[in-house]
Amino acid sequence: MKSHWMKLAFVLALAVVGCSEQVVERTETRPLVRIGVARQGVTFVDALRVQGTVRAKDAAGVSARIPGTLDAVFVDEGARVKKGDALFQVDRQNLENAVRAAKDDLAMAKAKLMERLFAGAAVTKDALEKAQVAAKSATAALEAAQATVTKAETGLAVSEKNLSDSCVRAPYDAVVTRKHRNVGDYVGPGVCVFQVENPSVYEVSFSLNAVHFARVKPGKTIVRLAQPLAGKRDLAITYRSPTVNAVTRTFEVRAQLPRTEDVAAGMLLDGEIVFASHKGQGVPSSAVADRGGSEAVFAVVDGKAVRIAVETGLETDGWREIVRPALGSEKKIILEGMLLVNEGDEVRTKDDSL
Repeated sequence: MKSHWMKLAFVLALAVVGCSEQVVERTETRPLVRIGVARQGVTFVDALRVQGTVRAKDAAGVSARIPGTLDAVFVDEGARVKKGDALFQVDRQNLENAVRAAKDDLAMAKAKLMERLFAGAAVTKDALEKAQVAAKSATAALEAAQATVTKAETGLAVSEKNLSDSCVRAPYDAVVTRKHRNVGDYVGPGVCVFQVENPSVYEVSFSLNAVHFARVKPGKTIVRLAQPLAGKRDLAITYRSPTVNAVTRTFEVRAQLPRTEDVAAGMLLDGEIVFASHKGQGVPSSAVADRGGSEAVFAVVDGKAVRIAVETGLETDGWREIVRPALGSEKKIILEGMLLVNEGDEVRTKDDSL
């Protein structure tokens, strides 16, 4: 009986040992990390995300040149006009009457001048020598008559100019985008009747913080559109405002857009202002962390994590630039999971070289 109990105890002991070994096999304390090598020749971009507004490069508010009643409107909103096409007419009847009156004044002044010339024709040289007082009087009268003619001619020219200005024409090939006044309204200089814009040339305008003022170089700095237009993604900055707004502390930059059917004034476009671009070595941003007050990556050497202090640069599309030291292809860098390890920790690895 004693022998039986001893055998049973031995079997139970073996079972306990076996269970203990199974528990050890299931417990793995080493973290699993993904490793690889740094990528060379990654393009890093120093850029600023922006949102801009599309507008016509050439746009104008067309006003009457003279005061008066709006007699006629020849186009409507949405109309395409050519340079010189008539847009509207102001107070034509009154201006035509003014021209006729000016012509009558001129004709009368010329008639009086002829009378003076005819009267002066009898004043010969001999007569002038004999009657200087009469000659001087005739000459003064003649000069006065000539001055009256000149004044009448000037009045006619002004009246004709006003009549011409009463019909306002398109300043360039354009689309009428807004009509502000209707027939019968009283208009004058500074009172906008139509808003027009040239649809052949668009530009996009961005507002930047003043800290970037010196970094923008017209003709060199580019804006990279998030959604390319007409196959173009990079547009050259063509304009930078010469001053900074004293209230908002911002300044304006513009870039010319290609003319396409999917572009219209008032649209918003997303993009980034690219100040600089260069190639360098990089790792995924997740491979870099702040450890001990400085940035570092971890390499795996003989199954253990080894901290490498690094100097980083730009970050672009999830990649972080490693300025120094050079991370050659022989170094296996922890790309994912580095937050789980410390210097000297043993790790399990999954090699997934870039």
